[in-house]
Amino acid sequence: MAVKQWPWEGAVQEVFADVLLHHGWQIESLTNTAIKAPGIDVLAHKQDRSLGAEVKGYPSTAYEDPARAGETKRSSPSGQVRNWYAKGVLAALMLREAQPRRESLLVLPDEPRYRALFAATRTPLAGAEVHVLLLRNNGDICCGSWHP
Repeated sequence: MAVKQWPWEGAVQEVFADVLLHHGWQIESLTNTAIKAPGIDVLAHKQDRSLGAEVKGYPSTAYEDPARAGETKRSSPSGQVRNWYAKGVLAALMLREAQPRRESLLVLPDEPRYRALFAATRTPLAGAEVHVLLLRNNGDICCGSWHP
């Protein structure tokens, strides 16, 4: 199987974990995104701070399932992004409810559609104490509402 590249969810998670380590965070756990394992994608702590992060990638135009190789998805990546963003926000809100002492993050690749969705939801997410982080493949934090 070919190695998946940016902006696949696993690659975004790996870059985010590297950013955390670079800033002195200790990783508690990383879910296996390749098999779509359930749970919080990243748990980490640093001194008196702890966080939980939901990580999303950017959808491709082709199916990952080998049985559907060569088929083009009916839905556009832009439409899928809206759905993935909504699922990520819901997961981050549920983390706030379940573990209110943790900083709750939604980590996304820096893509224009994700930027637009974040801009359209920035205020209510801030009110809910859900942070969004837009990340580049070199580890640069493009924008967002959270700082390591």
